Amino acid sequence: MFRRILLGAAAALLAVAPALAQQAPWPGNRQVRILVTYPPGGTSDFVARLLAQKLGEQTGGNFTVDNRSGGGGIIGWTNVVRSANDGTTLLLTDNSLATAPPLYPNLGFDVRTDFTPISLMVDYPTVFVVPGNSPIRSLRDYVDAARGQAADANFYGSMGSGSSPHLYTEYLQDIAGIRLTHVPYRGMGPAFLDLLAGRVGLLIAAPPTVLGAVRDGRARAIAIGTTGGRIPALPDVPTAKELGFEFTYSFWYGLLGPRGMDPALVAQIRGEVDKVLANPEVRARFVQQGATPVGGDGAALAAVMESDLARWSEVVRAKGITVQ
Repeated sequence: MFRRILLGAAAALLAVAPALAQQAPWPGNRQVRILVTYPPGGTSDFVARLLAQKLGEQTGGNFTVDNRSGGGGIIGWTNVVRSANDGTTLLLTDNSLATAPPLYPNLGFDVRTDFTPISLMVDYPTVFVVPGNSPIRSLRDYVDAARGQAADANFYGSMGSGSSPHLYTEYLQDIAGIRLTHVPYRGMGPAFLDLLAGRVGLLIAAPPTVLGAVRDGRARAIAIGTTGGRIPALPDVPTAKELGFEFTYSFWYGLLGPRGMDPALVAQIRGEVDKVLANPEVRARFVQQGATPVGGDGAALAAVMESDLARWSEVVRAKGITVQ
């Protein structure tokens, strides 16, 4: 009888073990990597480090930012795809993941199925910037000066072929009737350094990358791309629409993990991310950086990715954009 009771108790414990495991706090005593596919210094890096800091404070866990640049993002994306789906490796990404498939037909993974979307996080307007010593004062000035010139008379930078800044500047050329020459870099940080040095004359970036240099005069913001009005971080800079250009594209940032993550684990992680985005200090820092914390679950992030994939894949095909 006693043996049967022990066996029954053991069976009951085994039955509830999975449920208890699912409810274990995240991340517990495990280190969590938040992977970014760009070098330090860009907006993705800023968002990831702020997220890692606040998640650590909230959970008592150990969070690190892992910058895996190169290959147009493929090195970092592949690293996440091949990582364990236990919540110890996460990807902080921008729009560029959604434009990868038409640029890299042999990616080795499917952006729709090989990641687990966790949370849409924050949205940044686009900022058009030129060097601080440029005679250009507005986007209208830039377009007027470039109109009629050969493409190799004006260079613009981006964080890589097919990246959002690249595609956005291609769109600008179409609506403005100008032609420019693209110079791809391995991240927005290096691209912006070359703009400050005068090696490229235009960059479309997210505010955190450029605000410091704009405020101290090393760079000049000549327009804001947004669906709304001017932003508090740059109140004197007009929107592209004010200057006569229908340019409303922005940069979104989201958090994903490897495919097949336990829905209960995803819900835990998203709950912690929601707390970060609701933190008044975090919200104030994002607003200071020109951003809007948006939040949204994995389905919202997947919908944004699907929309971008459809919209910009067509641009890539129509313009014959290839990775350089």
